[in-house]
Amino acid sequence: MKAKSLFLLFLLSSTLLILLCLFLYATPLNEYRLEMLRLSKIQKVCMKEYIKKRDKHIYIYSLEKAQQEIDRYLQKNPLEFVPNSTSFEENNSVPTQPNLHKVTLAGITKVLNTLTEKVALSIATHTDKAGSQQENLKLSQARADILKAYMQEKSNVSFISSIGYGEELPLTADINGTNRRVELHLKRIQP
Repeated sequence: MKAKSLFLLFLLSSTLLILLCLFLYATPLNEYRLEMLRLSKIQKVCMKEYIKKRDKHIYIYSLEKAQQEIDRYLQKNPLEFVPNSTSFEENNSVPTQPNLHKVTLAGITKVLNTLTEKVALSIATHTDKAGSQQENLKLSQARADILKAYMQEKSNVSFISSIGYGEELPLTADINGTNRRVELHLKRIQP
């Protein structure tokens, strides 16, 4: 009988101890779990609203990606100058359409302004063989300086160089012999 009562007392005290532990610790654990669940739902809702509110995603370019994007802009709409002049060719055939050189320059400066690294921009301009070599060299340098002034005004690039090569470096695959082109190259500035 004594063993039965001791066993019953042990069973009763262990049950009371378990209930006491549950009473003390279960409520804070449950509240913590509910709070974490509530915060995660708030974060999901806020993220969905943020994505809905922003009008477009702004890409942050690395140097290689930015160079590819600039090359794509220049291939799609090359910057073409009027022959023997430092002004851009205008497309007056469609008055409502913006000039292609403005679209190209705006796209390039947008890419330059979203770079995550410190870079140097090198502008190289080339001319065709019409005219003397010295005149072509002066003309290409004047075109490069115009582009440099535009980039200094519109972009956040810290170092910009402009070189006019004239007719000295023709393209190897240039069939028509025009060689008129603008090249933009980015280089990482080491800290």
